[in-house]
Amino acid sequence: MKTINTLISIAMIASLTACVTPSQPAQQDVCDLEKQLTSCHYFGQQTPYNRKVSAVTSNHTTFPTAPIFGNKAMIVDTEQALSLSVGDKISVKILNGEEFSKDVEVDADGNIYLPYLPAIAAKGLTLKQLNQLINDLLIDENLMLAHAVRISILPISWAPIEITTSGAVFEPGQHMINKKLPIELKDDGSNYAGDQAIKRSVGAAVKSSGGVRPDADISAIKVIRDGQVFNMDLRGMLTGEKVPSMTLMAGDHIHVPSTHSFNDQLARPSQLTAPGIRVFMSNLTQPASSNSQSAVDREATRFPYGTRLLNGAIAANCVGGAQTTNASRYVILVTKNPLSNQIDIVERSIDGLIQSAWNDQSNPVLLPGDGLACYDSRVTNMREIARTVTELVVPTTLIGWL
Repeated sequence: MKTINTLISIAMIASLTACVTPSQPAQQDVCDLEKQLTSCHYFGQQTPYNRKVSAVTSNHTTFPTAPIFGNKAMIVDTEQALSLSVGDKISVKILNGEEFSKDVEVDADGNIYLPYLPAIAAKGLTLKQLNQLINDLLIDENLMLAHAVRISILPISWAPIEITTSGAVFEPGQHMINKKLPIELKDDGSNYAGDQAIKRSVGAAVKSSGGVRPDADISAIKVIRDGQVFNMDLRGMLTGEKVPSMTLMAGDHIHVPSTHSFNDQLARPSQLTAPGIRVFMSNLTQPASSNSQSAVDREATRFPYGTRLLNGAIAANCVGGAQTTNASRYVILVTKNPLSNQIDIVERSIDGLIQSAWNDQSNPVLLPGDGLACYDSRVTNMREIARTVTELVVPTTLIGWL
């Protein structure tokens, strides 16, 4: 009976030890840049990780092209007066025509309403164009004489607007910008006019889309409005040089073209990039019942944008400890390559990572949503095997004695 129990325990231990470390991928799936494999997504410890090379060697890679804007597209200057959008509030005052004067808001149909006048289509008009439209309307309705009309239109507040983004941004799609805090809304309707609308800029729109990716061409950002294309060179936001300004209106589309190359210089906090990223990590030899027990809290998984793999491994408690037992640990990086839209797996030994931390291809930049997993050294693995043997063999032996 004792012999049978012992054999069962040994069989169980053997099956458990096979799960101590992850299975290596098949040799034909491991990246070997010298052989120029057609599918390259698992980068071994000695293989440099180059996101562009990984994208080019992928069978599924199709670089996105710039959208087609139609025959009406044209390149124009960005210096344009701000047009009215739905929700914008303005003050209309008419000299000697107080009965027609009123503070109004552009409604969902794009109209404003002044006393004794029909609906006025204000959406898309500049304040100067709206002034002329009201002037003509007062004259056409025989409400005032042409030489007596004096109109003053002042902005009170610019409303939040919906814009769309595409191209080399982390979260393309539809976004709301210029949203105000409750304390800011209390200022609306005050006795002063004017609103800076700083959150209706191209930079704010790009940042609301998760920021530009490291492959973005920020020298050729395009704003598309009613068939017109506005070229924006925003490199000055990173270098400190002067940049063109443009206030957006509802319905504008921002396209950020890709250079099809990974630029580490864009992986840092700025007006065009995210201030920080969220990374998922695991460093446990044994599963824990809560993150607090494994010292991986909420702040430990949030990093400034531009953090590299070694810093992430340090935050995950993968680095340090006894040199003899911990030096041979290694970390796995699971990252989505923005150039190919494919998942890449990068394996690095902690020792090798420390020795080549200066090398971009050995110590890559972390991107939003990346995952880190640490695996223990051989000494730690053997210690866990011995612990498992103790926990299984001793109770089995005791059962045999009963």
